[in-house]
Amino acid sequence: MLNRRPSVYISIRGADHSTAGGSNTFAWNMSRYLIKKNIPLASSILNASHAIVIADKVNLTVLKIAKTMGCFILHRLDEDFVSPDALTLKHQKIIKINAYADTTIFQSNFVKDNLLQYLHPNNWSVIINGADPHIFKFHNQLGTYLGNITNSVGEKKRLDLLNQTIINYPDQSFLLIGNHHKTNINLLKHPNVTAVGHVPKTELPQYHQRMKCLYFPSQRDPCPNTVVEAVISGVPVCYHPDGGTKEIVQDCGLPLERFDELLANLPLFHERCKNRQDLYFESVASNYMDQLNLRCD
Repeated sequence: MLNRRPSVYISIRGADHSTAGGSNTFAWNMSRYLIKKNIPLASSILNASHAIVIADKVNLTVLKIAKTMGCFILHRLDEDFVSPDALTLKHQKIIKINAYADTTIFQSNFVKDNLLQYLHPNNWSVIINGADPHIFKFHNQLGTYLGNITNSVGEKKRLDLLNQTIINYPDQSFLLIGNHHKTNINLLKHPNVTAVGHVPKTELPQYHQRMKCLYFPSQRDPCPNTVVEAVISGVPVCYHPDGGTKEIVQDCGLPLERFDELLANLPLFHERCKNRQDLYFESVASNYMDQLNLRCD
């Protein structure tokens, strides 16, 4: 590596965290962490000693030049490749980028197991997402609603399972946050549903206070920030077992087929959420720094 002062380039700009998705939220949190640790942020990968490349968000030609200049490349992946015969252009580009990575971070073991058949990383590690506990503060009291949060309504979100659960549990009150009105399933018709539409991320904590459980049926979800934020807020999670969500939840919830068991023991799972400092972003960022081999002042 060229002898230069350590600086880090993050391949996407961390947009306002109140509107950003998972990758933008990570970039926003990581940028704040690096500034706090007195490590400069580089505006160009060509001026950086280290780079965090998120998915396909980098110019491949410029990446190659940066690599020849000695830049250390960390490739952060949160993807679900469907099959070798159905690779999207995005996933094809990810494979090309990864060939230049010094180390690869998979967002969950689900992601790692899925992608290793396509990639041949020099080094790799699994690091689960994190969230800011100063924004998503632990709430000592459980709310009264079963919550669901989603801003996309594709097939993998399994809103059909949510709909059936709403029907099967008419005595329970459901709080829906996001774009549920955009699906062809009329979730809003049910008398036990309250829907508030899209909510900026900084306002989500006030809705976590109203929840006793997050019902999260999303299938093959690699590592959803929504679940990280719920857990550190003290909200137990009922989750689809197919995907990386269970790796986040651990003992702070149960899979969909054990929903009744979770409902009967919510205070126990709520208390377990209090111990999940591993999901605090500072802890996650420290793991990234180890992989980057960067020391903080």
